Amino acid sequence: MTKQNDAVFAAVCSVVGADGFSDAVVLNKEQRELVIGMVTDGIMSGNVDFSAEARTKHDTEAKVKTYVGGMVSNHLRKDKRLNGGEKYQAANPGSRAGSSDDMIKNLKLLRSQLADASDIASIDTAIEARLAEIKALTVKAVAIDVSALPEEFRHLVK
Repeated sequence: MTKQNDAVFAAVCSVVGADGFSDAVVLNKEQRELVIGMVTDGIMSGNVDFSAEARTKHDTEAKVKTYVGGMVSNHLRKDKRLNGGEKYQAANPGSRAGSSDDMIKNLKLLRSQLADASDIASIDTAIEARLAEIKALTVKAVAIDVSALPEEFRHLVK
């Protein structure tokens, strides 16, 4: 069974007519549709990895094709074999912070319905405070060997 990233790479190579790339691959609309079609066919035939959970969620060929469209975009951006060997850098790092938190979701929804600048500012303050709480909860505990620290810094260890 072929891994998804290898299936995308093979499909791009087949469509573009090359077996390696020194620059980032840019597909036109027709090439992109061909790549998506090839990978979708591979998933539907069982030749490309697709978890049971994903099969349940994407239970029609149309849903699989939509999934594959996003997957192809991701691989064109992130796969070093396709993006010119560059390490992927998120365009807006942290922009999805707190996106799974119900309080932040609802604060953002409320914010989108407000027009008064002072109300929006207070909502923004509440969102920032909640993000700080979430960040504090996710900080990993670090074991510090106090004896390895210089004497003047030992009092800082909590």
